[in-house]
Amino acid sequence: MRTLFYDLRYTLRQLCKTPGVATLAILTLALGVGANTAIFTVIESVLLRPLPYSHSDRLIFIGPRGDQQSFGATSWLNYRDIRDQSREFSAVAAYSEDVGVVENQDGSQSVVAPRVTPNLFSMLGVRPLMGRTFTTAEGESGGSETALLSEGLWRQTFHADQRILGQTVKISGKLHTVVGILPDAFRFPEQIGPEIRKAVWLPMQPTEEMLKGRGYHFLYVLGELRAGVSSLQAQHDLDAIAARIPRGHSDEAIAFSASPYQEVLTGPVRPVLYALFGALVLVLLIACTNVSNLLIARSLGRQHEFAVRAALGAGRWRLIRQMLSEGLALSLFGCAVGVLLAQWVMLAVRKLPEGTIPRADSIAIHSTIVLVLAAIAILTTALSSLLPALLVARVNPQAALQAGSRGMVPRSVSGKLSAWLIAGEVALSTLLLIGTGLLFHTLWNLERARLGFNITRVTAFTAMPADAAGFSGMAVSEDTRNAPASVATLIYRPVLDRIRQLPEVQSAALTTAPPLSGMEMHTSFEILGQPKDPANKAEARITAISGDYAGTMSTPILHGRMIDDGDVATTPFVAVVNDALAKKYFAGQDPVGKQFDLGGKDTGMIQPYTIAGVLADQADSKVGGAVQPFILLPQQQIPTTSLFYQALLKTVVSFVVKTRGDTPVAATMRSLFHNAAPGFALDNFQTMQEAVEKNTFSQRLGLYLVGLFAGLAVAMVFAGLYGVLSQVVSHRRREIGLRMALGATRQSIAGLVLRRGLIVIGWGLGIGLLVAFATGRLVESFLYQVRPLDVLTYLAVAVLLSAIGLLAALLPARRAVSIDPMQALRED
Repeated sequence: MRTLFYDLRYTLRQLCKTPGVATLAILTLALGVGANTAIFTVIESVLLRPLPYSHSDRLIFIGPRGDQQSFGATSWLNYRDIRDQSREFSAVAAYSEDVGVVENQDGSQSVVAPRVTPNLFSMLGVRPLMGRTFTTAEGESGGSETALLSEGLWRQTFHADQRILGQTVKISGKLHTVVGILPDAFRFPEQIGPEIRKAVWLPMQPTEEMLKGRGYHFLYVLGELRAGVSSLQAQHDLDAIAARIPRGHSDEAIAFSASPYQEVLTGPVRPVLYALFGALVLVLLIACTNVSNLLIARSLGRQHEFAVRAALGAGRWRLIRQMLSEGLALSLFGCAVGVLLAQWVMLAVRKLPEGTIPRADSIAIHSTIVLVLAAIAILTTALSSLLPALLVARVNPQAALQAGSRGMVPRSVSGKLSAWLIAGEVALSTLLLIGTGLLFHTLWNLERARLGFNITRVTAFTAMPADAAGFSGMAVSEDTRNAPASVATLIYRPVLDRIRQLPEVQSAALTTAPPLSGMEMHTSFEILGQPKDPANKAEARITAISGDYAGTMSTPILHGRMIDDGDVATTPFVAVVNDALAKKYFAGQDPVGKQFDLGGKDTGMIQPYTIAGVLADQADSKVGGAVQPFILLPQQQIPTTSLFYQALLKTVVSFVVKTRGDTPVAATMRSLFHNAAPGFALDNFQTMQEAVEKNTFSQRLGLYLVGLFAGLAVAMVFAGLYGVLSQVVSHRRREIGLRMALGATRQSIAGLVLRRGLIVIGWGLGIGLLVAFATGRLVESFLYQVRPLDVLTYLAVAVLLSAIGLLAALLPARRAVSIDPMQALRED
């Protein structure tokens, strides 16, 4: 213990003698350690830490086969069969994502309103903050209309009223009795995003439509495995259940998949986080290599000291322990500063847009992170000081003392090793810079991707009627004679007319699925006159629109005409399709004039629609993504007795407004709806420019982060090469003076230093380019219209690193040529 104390005291004294080297080493390690601590904290919190539910490691998401690692919906009948026949699950529950409107004395508010089977809460181990959860009877057809409120909604909308239990609240036009308040920590279903903080949960009550057939897919199924049962056993169980399900003549084969719920939930961000972690591991390796280089270069100037200590009896292990203690001290200081940097990074992560990272609010440094940090400290100590320690142990006291008496440093393997370490830094930096270049090229392409619509002065917002039908309880009415009047005619058309009359508005239109909004409804359809193929049904996204939609969005009509406000229930039913649908299902044909059916009596869409025009493609779910086939229907030609009316027009619609200038429209629209359509809940005001920026945020964030890491790596390469060459020049000052005294020119001395630096850069660059070429496929999924082997990117990285290496070597070279030979020879 006394010896250890002596070593640490001597270490601190040695570090204080060279504060510049010590500070550079500590900051270098701090950058690498801090960044790795921050990203590992995110990975541990989001991907590794168990979800806040009972037996979360046994929660399995059950979806259609082919939708593994994504949320795929199924039908009520499929859920019922799994629930009743499963042998490997201790419980099976179901839920749906839905929306609704809550009314109180303060007005109408749109909320997310998931419907759940009553057993979901007991399966997840949830205890309400107040009251109770749903009973089994409340989940039966015709059960009581009850509701659970989130703590956030209870506090904000109902002002934390302690008497709320047992009171009725109007939700989507119906009175529901509040039976409980769920705590703020309960965020299920988590895939909904931050909106779940202000939600109402309603009991899932099977309707006649849900009990009719298996084609009505809107339900998500979650199961809890029995203790000791594996996912593979669960999959076999689901396969057996699917094999027993009878198939109708037009039904496709039914198959289920079993995936851990946490993996499905975090699937979209998992590759990104692991890729960032890989990049940061490279940064940490570069940092350790840099510090190791600094210590090696520093040890060159201490060869005389080590030789004297060895001559006085210090053993090799004593010298190695001294160097390791110096590395440990640097690592501990670096980790301490790195933790502070990680805390700052955590503050930045929490300021990311909500929904960017699942479970972002749970991200924090825990005991696990402290253990990992300790491991990182040991690793950095080993990586940064082990090689210098081994080199010190190889010191030949006699040779070192003789060289020291002449004021020269003997050539040894340390010089070559230092050069190879710098080359390794360059190789790792090359990988990061190539990744940055490819991401920059990707973002450049995304910024110039064809959107198919105008983003200038166009604002979209959602509107929900007070009696919004929701998506979970849709049903077809066969009483067509007593069909209610359409909300499109009674409300949407008059409201649109009033919006268009506003002086600041150039044009306006209604749509149920604006581009990049995430509002997607899919349907199968049958093209009349073409042979039926049950195994390959035609499918497309579908939306209802008003007239002037194409004009407001500045999307061109490629063929035929666009829907206008004259397309009403008493005129021939028409539709417009996008170019992607025309090319996929009418290849080599003119789609205008062709007819298609949307389900007939099964969906309530009795009349077929005639294609009147082809609209240019619009970016739908993401910028630069594949465009899906799209059907656009006139809002006034959707029968009120159909499923499509409830899903498209009676739940939530969007309005797009093009203004004459950069004028905010939220206040004006709220005032207009308050007068013309009271009870409607307006939300999600967003310009199309903001929608595009939000959609490409992940790519931009990835570019900024990887670019930052690459910048750190380049800075470390520069600092490392400059530091090593500078110390070499300093240690070989007498040798350089002797060379110059014997006739060496300043150009040859400068060339000696420059050549050494450029050779190191060249080797590292060559190795890095080869590794990047070999591993290019690993980043292919992150790219858009860019090949992993992008010649321009590779060339730019080669030029940049060559320039950095030349500059880093040029500064020590200038110092070398400025040495006065006579003064250098007179030095001891």
